Amino acid sequence: MKKTIFSVLMLLPFVVAAQKSYTISGKLPAVKGQAKAYLVLLRNNAWKEVDSTEIKAGKFQFTGSVDEPQSAMMVVKRKGAAGPAWQRDSQGFFIENSKIAMVGADSISNAQITGSIADSEDREREAMIKPVTAQIIKLQNEYGKKAADGSYVKSLEERKMAGDSIQKLVAKNKDISLKFAESHLNSFMGLYTFNMYVLDSKFEASKVEPLFHRFSAALKSSPLGQRTAEKIEIGKRRQAGAKATDFTQNDLNDKPFTLSSLRGKYVLVDFWASWCVPCRAENPNVVKAYNALKGKNFEIVGVSLDYPGGKAVWAEAVKKDGLPWIHVSDLKGWKNEVAVMYGINSVPQNLLIDPQGIIIGKNLRGEALTEKLKELIK
Repeated sequence: MKKTIFSVLMLLPFVVAAQKSYTISGKLPAVKGQAKAYLVLLRNNAWKEVDSTEIKAGKFQFTGSVDEPQSAMMVVKRKGAAGPAWQRDSQGFFIENSKIAMVGADSISNAQITGSIADSEDREREAMIKPVTAQIIKLQNEYGKKAADGSYVKSLEERKMAGDSIQKLVAKNKDISLKFAESHLNSFMGLYTFNMYVLDSKFEASKVEPLFHRFSAALKSSPLGQRTAEKIEIGKRRQAGAKATDFTQNDLNDKPFTLSSLRGKYVLVDFWASWCVPCRAENPNVVKAYNALKGKNFEIVGVSLDYPGGKAVWAEAVKKDGLPWIHVSDLKGWKNEVAVMYGINSVPQNLLIDPQGIIIGKNLRGEALTEKLKELIK
């Protein structure tokens, strides 16, 4: 008998993993009057309402299925509530094909969610980074304060010191996520954490790829695993030593420009946008570097992530900031084809390419930009 029970227990994880649908059971006994619950899923980077049901006697239920665990929100709307009530009564969670329970009093935002392994593990990781994130927010609020006239309360030197501290805290959070991923190699949330927080906007493909191969074969072959492998391959295109992938985009005069036309020169490919405040703040440093090196077989190509209809604003920013180099864009915002090709999802960023078309540096920033370029360009 004991042997039979043991065998059943051993099979339990596989039974759970094989479940092909979800059931979400909600209990909010103190909800009064007419109210509805809405299930909202993140689809193609946009929230989409996929199901709704009335809350009767404080209870509601949803059934369905998802291809893999994913971000979701449960929203409660009450009849007669003023304004966008869902913003005031909602809770995010990870939905998966399992039996999920949401139990609270009169608000879904304070309900306890159980039954989703992915959600439970995500909350575990969130708890680990919460203290560090709180320090980041505190520094941003304190050193980002402005007076009535729009000037910063803190001095430039103080803000730079705070910025350095914030960068260290951001790195600390990334290290927490890295360790979480390393300790959850058989878990969807382990791979999700790796994909989202370890493969950040500036990850080094050669450094992080070995960890990806430590995840289980099932995870690596999953849809998330395939997206993660693709993300790493794209990241390889911008790492030092890689041959720069060629591209062609129109310049400000609507003339096509091709990167390889500059072969034989050192080229700084600068990803920026007119709407990007840090980019505009960095532009004086880039101008300084250009003026110091423009006669030394050096050129800059600015790739703008401005949006459709934004050509005039883009051109005005180039003129106002005094950027006398080559500028191109397809005006597709974050979907700029060059940015997508190189996996650029934050700006400013840049790549330095040598005369043979090989990437030899990236993300050269700040007042030391000119000195760094001089070291690389002999």
